[in-house]
Amino acid sequence: MTKKELSFFQKTNAIPNQELMNAILSRALQSADPYRLVNHHILLANGIVCIGDREVNSSKKIILISMGKASLAMTEAAVDKLGTRIQRGVVVCKAMPEKTLDWPNIHIIQGAHPVPDERSLKAGDLIQKCLQGLTAADLVLVLISGGASALVASPVRGLTLEELQATNQLLLRSGATINEVNAVRKHLEQLKGGGLLRTAAPASMEAFLLSDVIGNDSSVIASGPTVADPTTYAEALEILESYHISRQISAAVLTHLQAGAEGRFPETIKPGDELLKHVNNHIIGSNELSIEAALQEAHTIGLKSVCVSRQMVGEASQAALWFLDESRKAAARNPGSFMVVAGGETTVTVHGDGKGGRNLELALAAVRGMEGDEHGTLIALATDGEDGPTDAAGAVVTAKTMKRAKELGLNPDTFLQNNDAYTFFEQVGGLIQIGSTGTNVNDLTFYFNFP
Repeated sequence: MTKKELSFFQKTNAIPNQELMNAILSRALQSADPYRLVNHHILLANGIVCIGDREVNSSKKIILISMGKASLAMTEAAVDKLGTRIQRGVVVCKAMPEKTLDWPNIHIIQGAHPVPDERSLKAGDLIQKCLQGLTAADLVLVLISGGASALVASPVRGLTLEELQATNQLLLRSGATINEVNAVRKHLEQLKGGGLLRTAAPASMEAFLLSDVIGNDSSVIASGPTVADPTTYAEALEILESYHISRQISAAVLTHLQAGAEGRFPETIKPGDELLKHVNNHIIGSNELSIEAALQEAHTIGLKSVCVSRQMVGEASQAALWFLDESRKAAARNPGSFMVVAGGETTVTVHGDGKGGRNLELALAAVRGMEGDEHGTLIALATDGEDGPTDAAGAVVTAKTMKRAKELGLNPDTFLQNNDAYTFFEQVGGLIQIGSTGTNVNDLTFYFNFP
């Protein structure tokens, strides 16, 4: 990610101070560079290897499991440090590397996202096979980043991939939070909810987590394959009921969850389980750290700044209005050039058949509010560079956005009702197209005021 120069602004839409804003956004993403973060947590000195909190002697067998949008970069750092000490491993990525990688005994496979497919199913099978036959003398190094919940699928016996896919699609379109989506996933699959830890037992484990969830709850990141799960089968059923989708899922899924709630299937690993003594989980990167990096860069530049939320959630269209209101209040209290930032992950309840993601929807909902703001710039950004099923990370909104829409005869409200933010910004300009960043630490929303 840090090896290429990122540009968040389209050349055709010149905006004052965009170099300054670009520097701040770049610094925020660089702070979540997965290679640097993993490299920092593996130390070599005088022939001694330290992985996280654990000193590893030369005779110990190291097994590597890496999954998520940042899996390739995280694995590269581990291989550069550990080399042939890694005896075997599996890497599950969203996109296969462009060049051939010289990683002996490490199997690289592509999964699917945001809905698992046959590749995800194969990835889950490879991981389970890789972890078979381990002993207490072995160490499993697990590298986890956002997206792993879909990239790796391991349905419980009796459920099909198609049933998992249908359930995931219903949840993703319902407006459910990622915590709620993953609570259901954990009770339908074998490797989630501490299942990876259970599969690797009795081996010891060090897990490095790049957080893509609000509050850095490790039980939610990638559906918590290496940690205890506080949710239950009964709660999974309640989530499906609360979003009115319990009657739309397959009978097999519903029957499995009901049987689990009645105690006929073992629960996911719970706090206090003896297996948890074998694992150390480390959150090495997060949305909060990226916010702090943005604030620090603004301070270095000499730009006053404030964070108004580290947990911005809710419907994207409503979050946009709240963020604009808070930004203007903060700017009014701080005359002169000023930056406001918020982090989090909003949701979109899909009503139309348009194209976009939560950041694009947030930006579109802010277009009318930015109409008379001649000195402001709003930027909504997915840190992984991919907002929903699009090639955009988000969008930039200024007063010129609404002006251009009027010139083209476009009504932003119509596009918002159809959840078609991508098409709107494609026509008026403002799409942020930086490509995959190789990391994923939720979303960032910025407001810059340059009087």
